[in-house]
Amino acid sequence: MSTERGRDDKPWTLFRYRNPDGTSKDWAYRSLADGGLEICWGRTGAVSQRQTYGAAQTQEILQRAQQKQRKGYVPLGTAVLRHGLMALLPKPTRPPEPLTPPRPKPPVPAADLSQIASEQDDFWF
Repeated sequence: MSTERGRDDKPWTLFRYRNPDGTSKDWAYRSLADGGLEICWGRTGAVSQRQTYGAAQTQEILQRAQQKQRKGYVPLGTAVLRHGLMALLPKPTRPPEPLTPPRPKPPVPAADLSQIASEQDDFWF
């Protein structure tokens, strides 16, 4: 497996803008191991532009993501880029709880009141 292939497996945060004519375009970013970010953009299904930014520009790219949302781009989630196509990854789900019956509560022993006021007779009234 080449380094480039391993780099391409890292997921992207994907945003999509839908044009009034029904077409759409994608913009995405992802973190790199050195602390920098990489962005990609293009028509949906044909993302072909990519640019890498150093760690010092991380805040700038995150602000750009906010600007994209203000312009109408919708965050879609995490995706991988394969041959120009952004494929959304399924959202992580919690693993199901194991199906074990609930443990019964241990019985509470009855209180022994025989020792309370043992010096008095049992006449209460």
